[in-house]
Amino acid sequence: MPSKRWTAAGLLVAATWLLAHLGGDSLLRALWPAVVSIGAIILLRQAVLGLALGVAAGALLLAGGDPVAAARLALTEHVFPAMQGPWRVGALVFTLVLGAFAGILECSGGFEALLRRMLAGTANRTKRLLGGVYVVGLLCFFDGLASSLLTGRIARPLADRAGVSREKLAWVVDTTSSPVACVAFISTWIATQLSLIAGGLEGAPFPVDPYLMFFRSIPANTYCLLSLMIVPLAIWRGYEPAAMRRYKPVAPEAPAVAPEHLAHPRVVLIPLLVLVVAIVASFPLLSAGPVNIATAAGWRAAFSGDAGPYALVAGSLVALVAAFACFPHARRHLAPQAAVLGAGSLLPALLILVLAWALGSQFQALGAADQIAALLSSGPAPDWLPLTIFFLGAAMSFSTGSSWGTMGILMPLALPVVLATSAAAGMPAAEVQALAAMVIGAVFGGATLGDHCSPFSDTTIVSAMASGCRTIDHVTSQLPFAALTAAAAYSLMAAGLAPWIATLCAALVLAAVVARLAAPSKRPLEADA
Repeated sequence: MPSKRWTAAGLLVAATWLLAHLGGDSLLRALWPAVVSIGAIILLRQAVLGLALGVAAGALLLAGGDPVAAARLALTEHVFPAMQGPWRVGALVFTLVLGAFAGILECSGGFEALLRRMLAGTANRTKRLLGGVYVVGLLCFFDGLASSLLTGRIARPLADRAGVSREKLAWVVDTTSSPVACVAFISTWIATQLSLIAGGLEGAPFPVDPYLMFFRSIPANTYCLLSLMIVPLAIWRGYEPAAMRRYKPVAPEAPAVAPEHLAHPRVVLIPLLVLVVAIVASFPLLSAGPVNIATAAGWRAAFSGDAGPYALVAGSLVALVAAFACFPHARRHLAPQAAVLGAGSLLPALLILVLAWALGSQFQALGAADQIAALLSSGPAPDWLPLTIFFLGAAMSFSTGSSWGTMGILMPLALPVVLATSAAAGMPAAEVQALAAMVIGAVFGGATLGDHCSPFSDTTIVSAMASGCRTIDHVTSQLPFAALTAAAAYSLMAAGLAPWIATLCAALVLAAVVARLAAPSKRPLEADA
């Protein structure tokens, strides 16, 4: 089977050579790098390799089929230029620093101490356990994969003793990983998200502030917001679908043992607080001009200026120092190694980011946005683009198992299409900006939905592994929750409702549905173990 997959991937590259010699400006040619990337990721289950083959395919097309010229063109005109500029260099440095920060916090043992304190006492242990896991997942906002591994690993023995099935634990762990990191304005995702936004909106008819566009996209990121809402709602109402109820708790492997050297929760709470405060404070401090921090206008000027990449790097470095300082003194010799391992774990993510930038550059050179805009000119109105992009992103992410890979392929296509179609429709700049924010939210939400439900996703696999259950059991048991939260809020946006109103309507419907479905639940969460 592996050899057949590699053979199929090789045929994609061979087809690229044939397509390069045919020439022309067809839609298939413009989108072929995306086709190769998606096909290779599905076949090889490797996001980095799939994107690399996509970049190679794009270079081969642009070089007319000459492999030597294609290699030079890819490096000199797309890959190396992709790593230039403050936002992109800042994204690379910030991601590495925050990876080191996450590694130190995980090694400190503070999260386990925090969760154990939340479970003090015996009343409502099931609710307390799931609620505690949810809170710890929110506190691990800095990285989705680290959150899955850390939270599942420390909560599994506690879940067994509290009478919570490991599949239910895996659902809470997974739902508080990528959805949290995707909407957090400080995470290993944010630098990538901001750089993709900045690259996709080049030539926009309005001033482009990546951070402002990110914040404006959050109300349109319906899936992530509703996912974070359904967990406490289901815990409170005692809702669990039949697909989840069939899984029973696992008997504890050993009696509970109180650890003798449990770290204090402050070893993680203080660095997290420093991280947020240091990054926010760095914006006015590193702005090009003087900023009056006593006024709202001053803070808006700070966040809309050019200080973004510098503030992220400076604030994360301060937080990294705080994490070292708060690390338990008796085990401080472990902190440097934990930092190196944490940073190293994000190297594949950085490769995905660089390849995504290069792929976006090739889409621009191939005229992909213009080709898609011409195709859509006789299709649905631009207002329906968010809904279309959301389901396209979900399908891509589910098939490939990579939310980052999906964002890297889809964002460089979606935002230029928004600019092209809105220009053809004669939309004013303010409406184009609002539509772009909705499409950004749709890309992030769709990529997270597919990643959340895919059995090939790294966070799905790690959540199941860390929680102690099979991946397929985790996927099938959490699908009903994902189906509930994948509401058609984008249809309401297309009908003219503002994103926050459409998402609020979807949230009210979700709350009513969960309340109604919770009534016949045979094994309510209120029951104590």
